[in-house]
Amino acid sequence: MPEPANIAATPAPLQPERPTPKDDMNDAAEIRDYETKIAQGHHLDYRPLCTALSLVQDAVHGSFTKCDKEALRYQKRYQNISIAAVFFGALTILVAILEFVIPGHAFRMTIAEGVIAAVTLLLIGIGLFGEFKEKWLTARYKAENLRLLKFRNLTDSRLWCPPIDMNLLREELQDEVHKIEAQNYDKVKEWASEGVRPRVCAPPCENICDLALQEFVDYYRVKRLHVQTNYLKRKSESSEEIGARTAMIVRWIFFASFAFVLTHVVLQLGAPIPSATGSKPPDESALAMWLIGLAAGIPVIAAAVRTYRASREFERNALRHRATLDSLEALERELHTTEDLNQKFRLLGFCELVLEMDCREFMRLMREVEWYG
Repeated sequence: MPEPANIAATPAPLQPERPTPKDDMNDAAEIRDYETKIAQGHHLDYRPLCTALSLVQDAVHGSFTKCDKEALRYQKRYQNISIAAVFFGALTILVAILEFVIPGHAFRMTIAEGVIAAVTLLLIGIGLFGEFKEKWLTARYKAENLRLLKFRNLTDSRLWCPPIDMNLLREELQDEVHKIEAQNYDKVKEWASEGVRPRVCAPPCENICDLALQEFVDYYRVKRLHVQTNYLKRKSESSEEIGARTAMIVRWIFFASFAFVLTHVVLQLGAPIPSATGSKPPDESALAMWLIGLAAGIPVIAAAVRTYRASREFERNALRHRATLDSLEALERELHTTEDLNQKFRLLGFCELVLEMDCREFMRLMREVEWYG
């Protein structure tokens, strides 16, 4: 990568009518748009970026789509199996408590308890042997590294500065893609434990294709930054909302449990002392038994909700999203206002650094979560 040059490019602000795409990996629409503009005679402005996008579209997009779909599939399986295991685990304990609350049904309750406990263990076994969490994180690692590879490759000087050997670049990029696709969960753990390695990002060519590079910066702002900031806003808001809602449920369950305990204490203190005639002790009344059962059973529900919350890490993920969003928005504002092309490319490098750090932090956070205990 050449050293940064003192280039002061004429600013070309992003056109307001350019819409934010749904994702940052599929460039088919952009390639068609650039090909139309090239056909209209704007060869120097759009041909370099069109060629670069065609390369990464052919080499990276198909593999990314496969890994992304695989990640979503295993994520859904992990979430479903964790919810089911927590639900049936809590239900097992609640049925055991009911054995003492509802007299005369001990045998049937015991059978139900055994069946539910067996279902719980079966679900945990399916989750452990199916390795849904590990497969989800491995596929997500591959997809996100392919995403990073795409935008890192777009700043490769060999894509912009003649002579351009497209066959060599395509072969090298395909080798990188195959290397990422071959990784396993051990590599995910290793990657999560490593820090990011900053890379100097500078304009590939000096005073050769400034207009084309400016178009790439505009493309990057919309395709990379706007897509990511929209995603981070949406995910941070949803994670905060679900985290706040489930935290409130836990608090209300906690106070409800104490309310049943205090109610039982008041009833017991106000009950008459059993006489010598053999009257039933107050703590054996049906109401007292139900109060005791509820006081013991409700914390089980609270523990189940806490386990569910721990398996998702709503608040921590929301904070992570907010922190990354704050960094990207600050960099995007500077990228939009600066006129120096050298500075723009340095800011692109910082953006990729922030996004890579966010990916690694996600892997560190989720690989440590417990989903059934």
